[in-house]
Amino acid sequence: MEEIIDIYDETTGEKTGETISKNKAHQNGIWHSSIHILLINEDKTKILLQKRCPDKKLYPNMWDITVGGHITTGEEPLISAKRELAEELGLDSEKFEFQFLNKIKEEFLSNGVNSKEFVYVYLIKSDVDLEDIIVQVEEVSEARWFTKEELLTLIANDEIINHKEEFELIKNILN
Repeated sequence: MEEIIDIYDETTGEKTGETISKNKAHQNGIWHSSIHILLINEDKTKILLQKRCPDKKLYPNMWDITVGGHITTGEEPLISAKRELAEELGLDSEKFEFQFLNKIKEEFLSNGVNSKEFVYVYLIKSDVDLEDIIVQVEEVSEARWFTKEELLTLIANDEIINHKEEFELIKNILN
């Protein structure tokens, strides 16, 4: 089933009242919204990152932030974040406290995908055990903890999707 999402105004960052399929939004560079979750351990020394599966059209086999996903039409960002956490990593969202950090305007053009998104960024602080993670194989091939130094190496080597503004948030949070 094709995912339907709300169209957002490029200037205001608010919903226009119109909807579109995610595929058409990505083909035509239509502004829409998504969520990202940054999961950082309790002592703020590591961030959990996911590796995108090889079948993804946008940035296959690249490391990415902990969780990301589109906001379905009519869905609130926090509800989307909780849904995506369960889908992508198999984690029960009710066990975590979600802290809203920022709404970021982000554009990507890769492999025929023209993604223009307003990203609602959430932070979770938790010492999640990797053994508790059940990855959604259609989306994620691996999840792993990274130190700040390891993250900086991924960034320097272009091994992670370039979420510049979020990287600044992460650098300020991690010890």
